[in-house]
Amino acid sequence: MVMPAFDGATLKARLTKLDGNRQLAFGAFCCERLVPNYIAFQQDTDWGDFSSLRKALDIVWKFLSGESVSVQEIKNATQACELAAPSSDDFASLYVSSAQDACFSVCSLLDHLRENNVGRIVQAATYATDSVDLYIQEIEGLAPSDLLLDNKILVHPLMQRELTQQQEDLKAIEKTALLNVGFFVQQKASWNNAKSNLDLP
Repeated sequence: MVMPAFDGATLKARLTKLDGNRQLAFGAFCCERLVPNYIAFQQDTDWGDFSSLRKALDIVWKFLSGESVSVQEIKNATQACELAAPSSDDFASLYVSSAQDACFSVCSLLDHLRENNVGRIVQAATYATDSVDLYIQEIEGLAPSDLLLDNKILVHPLMQRELTQQQEDLKAIEKTALLNVGFFVQQKASWNNAKSNLDLP
C-alpha cells in the first residue's frame, strides 16, 4: 500500500485535537530525523555549527520532560539555529538543503514554544518531507519537467518511509496515556535504526 502524499491541512486538523505538548512531541520526532542530515552537510563542507542545532532541539526535549525553559533560552537558541543555517548560494553540497531544513524545523518548534501555534509544527513536518523530496530528485537524477515527477517522488522508498513514520508517530502520540521520557525513547527506537530520513547515520 502506497502512503498518500503529505497533506498539511489534514495533519493540522489532527494536531489541533491534541494538547500543545503532544503537538510539540510530534514535531520533535520529525526534527530528530532531520538533525543527522546537518552532520552530513558539516562533514561534507567543513562548515556549520551542529552543536548549536543539537542544543536547540534539546531545549524542546527539556521542556517536554517537564523542566522550565526561559524565554531568553528560547530566543538564544532560535538565533543560534538561524546562524547555523547554510546558504544554498554558498555551498554545492548535496546536503545543503537538508541542512537548512534541519535548522528551520528546529526554529519552528522553538517558535511553537513561544506562540503555541500548531502551524509551526506542521511546518516542521513539511521540512521533513521537503528534505526527502529534494534529495530524491538529486540522487535519482529526476528532471523537473518529468510529467511523472511527483509520483516518482511519492513512491520512492525514502518518501514512503518518512510519510509512514510521521503517521506512526502521530498515532502513537494520540494513543499513549503518558507522554514521558520512556515513551519518547520507545518511539524513537522504532525508527530506521536511528538513521535520518535520508538514510544517513
